[in-house]
Amino acid sequence: MKRLMLLCVFVMALLVAGCAQVTSEIKVDSDFGGSWQATIQAPAPISKDDILSAVADKKEGTQSIDVTKIKLVPVDATGKEISGDTPGMRSQSWKLETKFANKDELASISKIAFGRSNGDKAINVIYPYGDDPDVYMFNLGQASGTTTITVPGTIIKESVGKGMVKSDDTIVFAQGTPIKFQFKKSGSWGMIIGGVLAIVVVAGGFVWYRRRQAAA
Repeated sequence: MKRLMLLCVFVMALLVAGCAQVTSEIKVDSDFGGSWQATIQAPAPISKDDILSAVADKKEGTQSIDVTKIKLVPVDATGKEISGDTPGMRSQSWKLETKFANKDELASISKIAFGRSNGDKAINVIYPYGDDPDVYMFNLGQASGTTTITVPGTIIKESVGKGMVKSDDTIVFAQGTPIKFQFKKSGSWGMIIGGVLAIVVVAGGFVWYRRRQAAA
């Protein structure tokens, strides 16, 4: 959670500093944990110290900030990491990488980076939708830059709004568009059935082998 809070602190600072553009790639696993990689383009060069100073008086959270808990590196215009990174180095572009353990931590990210209300403690990003227990709503907020999302299932194309479906499980939203769509989670029944079939195959093979031994 400290890693997550640090990521949110960085992103909030950059957004407050001048409407930075955040290009994100979010991958959600079957347990609704996952990873977030982002490239942040600030309106002017900014350093890690600038970022921390911008949120020194933040009202939410009391955790100490540990810059070793997250990968935050300056990059050039091509996205290549700049060598010799120091706390005082200034750059207009930063690359962030972190992981979220569950949908609640993803919701915390959305409060800052995707324009969700900070005052709403019960905010959800992924939640059941409709009568089908395998269908979920994904409601992240407004894209602050091109945002690519991969979910553990099949995206329901009729629900994507302004999103562009890239593949069955991946969707892309342009800057300024609302990130809201539905997907059908890959059901556990498929895994159970697959496991049962595997057991049947192994058991059948064992019986065949024993019969051949007995006949020999």
